[in-house]
Amino acid sequence: MSTAHYTTANDGRRYQRTILLLTIMLFGLFALAVAGIVPYWLLLLTTPILIVRWMLAVHEIFHICATEQLDWVTRLLPLALTPLFLGYREYRDIHFRHHHYMCTPNDPEYFQLKGGYLSGICNAVTAPEQALYLWLKTHRITPTLAWQFVLHLLLFTSMIYLAGWHFLYYWLPARISYGVSNFSFFYLLHRRGHEYGVYKAHITGIIASLYQLLFGLDALRATQHHDVHHANPRIVAHKLNTTSAPISTHQ
Repeated sequence: MSTAHYTTANDGRRYQRTILLLTIMLFGLFALAVAGIVPYWLLLLTTPILIVRWMLAVHEIFHICATEQLDWVTRLLPLALTPLFLGYREYRDIHFRHHHYMCTPNDPEYFQLKGGYLSGICNAVTAPEQALYLWLKTHRITPTLAWQFVLHLLLFTSMIYLAGWHFLYYWLPARISYGVSNFSFFYLLHRRGHEYGVYKAHITGIIASLYQLLFGLDALRATQHHDVHHANPRIVAHKLNTTSAPISTHQ
């Protein structure tokens, strides 16, 4: 395969700019709503789109940039989903172990694959808390992680203080879209009935066009060709459709 398919340092810089821009947009719209410049209900429409795009950009940059190469905002991963949230270093480690131990009990995302659809949805929605719990079971709290916990707690409580119950206009669509995205990328792309593996998603026609319009070409290709991504994570997302990989399953 030509290395032209592979991610480069330029892709890393592009994703980092995207993450920063989406973060500014998320909290900028929230600030405008608090100031009364835009209605709170607008967050119900914008937050899901921005969250999913943010998640895809973070996923892609995992495979390009080490923690030390990133700005402090990206290292923090400030989504205000929960009062305590792991940072980039921890989630990158989790993601790499997901690739290495995919669909086995050693896969740190294995909890998202268990049970039926209802169980999968519940695990996806509570993934931030479960990831935190599982991390703290096997890792100590470093000074950097402790400082990040403080910043996450300050961000979460400050948003509640500023918006009151209107905070739910941000928090509910953020949690739901984060959970749906997790469910889609883990349960739906790694389960086929009782089989565990990694599979394509057959998104075509008008659904594919709408998906791309809302979430971008990278998100569409990463969903359609998740099996190719697992076969070679170095391939840049929007070129995943230019090659193929066998479906791998685990009974």
